[in-house]
Amino acid sequence: MQFLNKGDILLFHERALQEHGGTPGLRDEGLLDSALMAPLQRQHYENAGLATCAATYAYHLTKAHAFVDGNKRVAAAAAEVFVQMNGGRLQATNEQIVDLFLRIAAGTTSRDEVEQIFTNWVIAGS
Repeated sequence: MQFLNKGDILLFHERALQEHGGTPGLRDEGLLDSALMAPLQRQHYENAGLATCAATYAYHLTKAHAFVDGNKRVAAAAAEVFVQMNGGRLQATNEQIVDLFLRIAAGTTSRDEVEQIFTNWVIAGS
C-alpha cells in the first residue's frame, strides 16, 4: 500500500486555499506528523485495509487542526487521493463528503463510525 507524505499534504493545503480561500499557515507541525503516521501505524499493527487507512487519514487530519485553515478540505483530499493512488475509488456524493467532514470536526462522529462509512464508500480496484 502506498501512503501520503507531508509534501503531498502541504500541496493539498496550498491548492485548497487557492481554490476556496482561507488563511495560510501550518499551526502545529507535530500534529500534522502525528496525523500522517496514524494510517501507517494502523496498517502495520492492525493490518488495516484501504478503507480503514483512508478513514484514518480523514479522521486524524480533520481532528488534528494542524493548519490555520482548510483542515477538513485537506483531510477530504488526502482520503480520496489515498484511495485513488492505491487503485480504488470513493463512491460518495459531495454532499455526503461535506456532511461527514463537518460531523468529524464537530466531534459528533467517532473514528469507528468514519471507518464504517468509508467501508461502504471505498470501491477497491480490481
